[in-house]
Amino acid sequence: MKNQPWISAAVGALVSGGAFLAANELQEVAISRVDLGVSAPYLPAGVRLIAVAVFGLAGCVGLFLSGLWISAIMFPAADVPALLAIAAVSGFTPLVALLIVLRIFGISDQLRELSFRSLLLFVSLMSVLSPLAHQAVFLVTGAAPASLFNLLAMIAGDVVGCMLVVLKALGWALLLGAIVLF
Repeated sequence: MKNQPWISAAVGALVSGGAFLAANELQEVAISRVDLGVSAPYLPAGVRLIAVAVFGLAGCVGLFLSGLWISAIMFPAADVPALLAIAAVSGFTPLVALLIVLRIFGISDQLRELSFRSLLLFVSLMSVLSPLAHQAVFLVTGAAPASLFNLLAMIAGDVVGCMLVVLKALGWALLLGAIVLF
């Protein structure tokens, strides 16, 4: 059977969207909010980072679609343009951060040259760009309270959430690699 790129893209979107929904549900159950739309740590940020690093644009699509669902539940009074904007920020901001990191470090699309330093920049950029964009959307649409405090809480929550999820994923990858070797 010939390789079908659309199947890989659909799988990437489904896995990314499903993982984001699951992480968001865990977030809602396990971690209290600072304010509407603001949690620290924010574990779904790490899922978004990994989804985009692994699946690229397909991951963004899955994140956008699941972000639309989550936003409709989290911000029931928001209108459709606000929900689309929130979902777009959730889905595509990680890709912007990744493209900047790839450009700065001269990393190929396969991410083989990704180092700890470039990963830290990826986490940092995404953890600043996403909260800035979310707070801008909140300010313009009124979907949630926008403030400097919420911006700083989101940045801190995204950094911690990204690092927790990335380190956990790395731990599992090393564990599974060790099991396969023996």
